Amino acid sequence: MTARPVDWIIAVYNVVLLGVWLPLVPSDGTARWLAGVHLVALAVPVLLARTGERAGRLGRAARTLYPLLLLMVFWRELGVHCGLVGSAANDLAITTWERSLFGGVLSSVWMPAMPRLWFSETMEAFYFSYYVFLLAVPAWSLVRGDRASREDVVLRVALAYTACFLLYAVAPTAGPMFMFPRYVGENAHGLFRTVNDFLRETGDAAGTAFPSSHVAGIVTLAWVAWRHLPRPVAFAATVSALGVAPATVYTQNHFVLDAIVGAAIGVGLQLAVAPVLAWLGAPRRTGTRGLMPASEPEAA
Repeated sequence: MTARPVDWIIAVYNVVLLGVWLPLVPSDGTARWLAGVHLVALAVPVLLARTGERAGRLGRAARTLYPLLLLMVFWRELGVHCGLVGSAANDLAITTWERSLFGGVLSSVWMPAMPRLWFSETMEAFYFSYYVFLLAVPAWSLVRGDRASREDVVLRVALAYTACFLLYAVAPTAGPMFMFPRYVGENAHGLFRTVNDFLRETGDAAGTAFPSSHVAGIVTLAWVAWRHLPRPVAFAATVSALGVAPATVYTQNHFVLDAIVGAAIGVGLQLAVAPVLAWLGAPRRTGTRGLMPASEPEAA
């Protein structure tokens, strides 16, 4: 079987991360180990492309899902990289742009200016809703969708997150939460703030502030929900996207610039890049009318 566009996306990411780690190899054992991991990972798409169909249902599922599984590994790796190279210079640049463009840093003053528990919990609930749709949208498509929809969801999600991850790998930024004191008041004891703080402490990766993958991700999830999921789910995902963007700023996880660029990445990739990749990856046959898409048998 030929490689799909999503296989090339993952391969390119591995090559770029090799370039990120190799300069650190002489001085750091972790860098040497991670560079080796990416070398091995380069073979994963090739192996799955050759064996996936012959391995039955499990092999086909592995070939479909492996990009999403690797994204979880890549996320944790980014924090290791930021710990080695730091992010102070990049954070200073983002802060300077923020002040120049918007006359100040909204993420440092919004929460203290509007600290009421009901408003804080609303913002924190929107922030938390990202995680709900991050799990629900791909899971719904993988369980209920056909093969074409599953492939489309994986391609679009992988495209959005690898784009953000590449920027984090090249220029890590810690974000406002690590640059400004966080407001502590009655909202510090809210349920959703407590849950979000727990998730951040256990699963966050340092250096992943610019652009906001929360915003890029929820925009992408809403986009694919409108393409493949029931309309009520798509509408709920859209409401979540509209709330997540300001919530990332209010909760001091991101600058306004992070959220804007995250939204631009999400919309731009889904509107202009994903359709081209999907077209390039569509199977074709030669007939009397030239190249035409060929139908694929349904497979799990």
